[in-house]
Amino acid sequence: MSNLFTQKITKLVSDISSKPSDRQSPLGRDGAIGAAPEQPGASAATGVPNWRLTGTLSALQELVEVAESVPAVVARQAGLSTSELHSLRHLMRGPMGPVDLAKVLGVTSAASSGVVDRLVSHGHAVRQAHPDDGRRTEVVITDSGRAEVTARMRPMFVALAELDASLSDDDRVVVERYLRGATAAMHDLIA
Repeated sequence: MSNLFTQKITKLVSDISSKPSDRQSPLGRDGAIGAAPEQPGASAATGVPNWRLTGTLSALQELVEVAESVPAVVARQAGLSTSELHSLRHLMRGPMGPVDLAKVLGVTSAASSGVVDRLVSHGHAVRQAHPDDGRRTEVVITDSGRAEVTARMRPMFVALAELDASLSDDDRVVVERYLRGATAAMHDLIA
């Protein structure tokens, strides 16, 4: 998830979750500009009929907020920038060209080249000739880069695996349906 996307989702969920008395009205003094259509029984916070903050929505908000902070904290612990950490995460899936890496990071090719230079200087990545086109290069994660990401993320993966193992198959179906639905709602927001 891009940082801007995460910030928008966190703000949206936070705005939805806050008490009406904590928010300023989106309406101007005349009640017009920016007003959500008023519906009987609609929440002042969302304009959604019968909206109520539930434990699941509160937990989702907390997850989004924590997920936003994880990359910066992990990168700082590893002595990397968040762009370097995100690059390693993408490179763990397989080699990428510098332009492709720039696209997934949402940065310019020049910025991506700087990220790759730093990863190479840390020993976490190497540039090598593309196997099918010798004129192109690709960036490949090294064992050191893979070990850095794995070591930092392993405690979270272990805890998540233990949590998942504690669910019954029926529970897992419900949780997956909820999370996929929440993800779809967020994708719709940015589409």
